[in-house]
Amino acid sequence: MRKFLLIALSCLAGAAVVPHAARAAACGLPDASPAWVEFSDGSVQFRDQIFGRTGVIAATRGTAVAGSLRARGAKTIYWEMNLDRFVGKPDTPADPATITTAADRLFDAAAASSACSTPWIALNELLRPTEPTPWSALTAQYRSDVLSFLQRLAARGARPFLLVPSNPKTPIDSPGWWQDVARVADIVREVYLPAPAVVTQGPVLASRSLRMKMRTASQVLLNIGIPPSRIGIMLGFQSTGLYGRVGLQPLSAWLEFVKLNVLAARQVSSELGVGTIWSWGWGTFAPPTADADKPAAACVYLWTRDPSLCDISAAVPPDFDRSLTEGQITLAPGIQCSLDQGKITMASLDQVTAVLESRQQGFTALLERVVQRTHLTIPAADILAAERRIVTRRFGGKRSLFRAELARQEVSLSFARSVLADELRRRALVQQFGAAFAQTTEAEQATALQSTTCLADELPAPGDVRIASRLRFLIPVL
Repeated sequence: MRKFLLIALSCLAGAAVVPHAARAAACGLPDASPAWVEFSDGSVQFRDQIFGRTGVIAATRGTAVAGSLRARGAKTIYWEMNLDRFVGKPDTPADPATITTAADRLFDAAAASSACSTPWIALNELLRPTEPTPWSALTAQYRSDVLSFLQRLAARGARPFLLVPSNPKTPIDSPGWWQDVARVADIVREVYLPAPAVVTQGPVLASRSLRMKMRTASQVLLNIGIPPSRIGIMLGFQSTGLYGRVGLQPLSAWLEFVKLNVLAARQVSSELGVGTIWSWGWGTFAPPTADADKPAAACVYLWTRDPSLCDISAAVPPDFDRSLTEGQITLAPGIQCSLDQGKITMASLDQVTAVLESRQQGFTALLERVVQRTHLTIPAADILAAERRIVTRRFGGKRSLFRAELARQEVSLSFARSVLADELRRRALVQQFGAAFAQTTEAEQATALQSTTCLADELPAPGDVRIASRLRFLIPVL
């Protein structure tokens, strides 16, 4: 937990690297984080029925489509599908002299579509975001055009959102360019995964993999000082291609993927302070992208966020799992990890970390303890007997000396007794498993981790770590 708090504090400190003016809510759009935004242009055939409601921000274009959504209660922002129409491409950048006029043209269209003088504008998308430096002259001009375009939109009063399909290769790539972008725009990372490979893991591992992918996408930007409020995550629910549904059946499995994405995004946003969460993939652009289940998926997406946003009773099959907690990080205060076999507390992790001078080693030692307890519980009488033998043999029978050593090592009596229990248990299990002890205990730990939930998905690694290696006076006397 302390590690997570340090990461969070460093992210907040990093925000000072990229200062930006506070943004008031514009045209009725929320200023609370995260803001949820749904792709809803004319290609989304069910947009009015599903996204046309209070509580939804619809990313669309055109005055008629946007007006219809607003008339039904939704808020609207502008979606520009082809950023390259204005700034060119890395091999064919636009003439810099055209950027201001192009940005003004887009701003005017966005303001009209959104009926807002300070519109939010989604820009699809930055090309070759992983291009390493040094850039070619053409790529450098393209990046300059993109930045100038964003700066002009912001100067007119817009809030631009630059969509980015891959993690920037910072610091190989220029962190300064990304920081300049974040001064005038939000950076939205597209985090898409193939549904079949995710849902087959089950809700615990699937949720964990989704969260970790989203954290990684955000952390790359946080690490170079991009404020979390300037970072967005876009979820992919497309029907064809490498990501999204990819032919997943049955429908209940596809809806499970949709649900778990929403829950993962909400968790990561709450941890990191990510400013926006977006959904993509609802449109039908050609016959191969048609999917009769899109409305059901979109309804489940909204329902997972807030059950009042969509009634799923007629949209989901009977075998759809409606649980919003399975696989999620729902730990009681003070708990670092929850396993089927037991729990690891923050306090115990802090204690063991201090003794071993390694959080990773301490984490492994506690995982090993929890798993090995399933084999054998050491009676309190045996622990006290082992303690008496140590006092007699190592401290001349003087308990005061034993307690003085505990104080010198800065460990409590109860902690010492837990270590004694570990050692007694270890001795019995070594006798039981013989030469296979280490391999067996690590395999059991790896299996236990398959159903383990930890804060921020910080998981211990399987291994064999003895706390008594640093407190050798607690190794039991035969």
